[in-house]
Amino acid sequence: MTAPPPPGAHAIPLPASVASSPSDDLDDMHQDAIPGFGTDMDADEPARAVHAGRIVLTVLAVVAAVAFVGVIAAGAVTASARHGAEQAQAVLRETNTIATRFAKAHKASDLADAKAWSRLDRRISDNARILDEPAARLSIRDAGSLKNRAGKANKDTNTLVSAARRALAVKQEADARESLAKAVGEATKLRDGAKRDDDTGTAIDDLTTILERAAEPGKDVTVKELEDLVSRVEQARKTLEQAIATQAEHAKAKRAAEEKAARERQERERQSEQQTVPDPTPPQQQQQWIPQYQSGQSGQSGQSGGTGSQPGNGWSVPAPSDGNGLPGNDPGL
Repeated sequence: MTAPPPPGAHAIPLPASVASSPSDDLDDMHQDAIPGFGTDMDADEPARAVHAGRIVLTVLAVVAAVAFVGVIAAGAVTASARHGAEQAQAVLRETNTIATRFAKAHKASDLADAKAWSRLDRRISDNARILDEPAARLSIRDAGSLKNRAGKANKDTNTLVSAARRALAVKQEADARESLAKAVGEATKLRDGAKRDDDTGTAIDDLTTILERAAEPGKDVTVKELEDLVSRVEQARKTLEQAIATQAEHAKAKRAAEEKAARERQERERQSEQQTVPDPTPPQQQQQWIPQYQSGQSGQSGQSGGTGSQPGNGWSVPAPSDGNGLPGNDPGL
């Protein structure tokens, strides 16, 4: 065995007879690097070509599969975005339906704050436009935008509906208190002007009891309680009105009975007077005047030998004297 040359020593050239060309050396190196070279590989060249083709096809299939998966994934993302937008629209649609029903059931004058009504009305109109957008045909970006806008609109709608309900409650309470004050005033006036008797006494007492409760309802009462107080005051007032009407009917009947009794009494008194007063004296019959003459001397005609008398309503004159102091007979009689 020959020892390797020391470092830095020059290689000893081989004899020309055994030297090889550079190309041969390269071929030898390639041959040494390829296992099995120099054996029967030349006969397996077609098999290697088929194998390489299969590898290429496999690589292409993998690439196509990756691309297809990418397309599917992109489609899935788009579908998910559209589905999210549709769900946001569905939630908004329910909320907008509630808001629309509220708006149809009431009007601006029913709310204490008119701005709450106008804001809700505008929101309902804007929601309609959002709900009309075709989420199923939108791109990923547009579907995401629709989802966000629908979600925000849903939140705003809920807030505005709550504000409108509060404004409605405030107005309803104010109206109920005003109605109660009016009912109390009218009932109090009626009670104070009523005359107490058997007809009205109980109704006056019942109305007074409810008026004491309704005059100071308190700050914590609900609208329902206020409306109930109004109803009770009005019912008690109507009961007193009916009692006063009954009282008037009884008074009218009493007056009619008294007037009838007075007329009957006057008639009885008149009849009694007619029975006790005598009939008036009939007029006396006028007597016929018959002249009478007294006889006597003519010289004594002026004397009181004979005088005439006037019986009843008649009268007489002295009769001529026959000379003996006695009245003579009247030859005409």
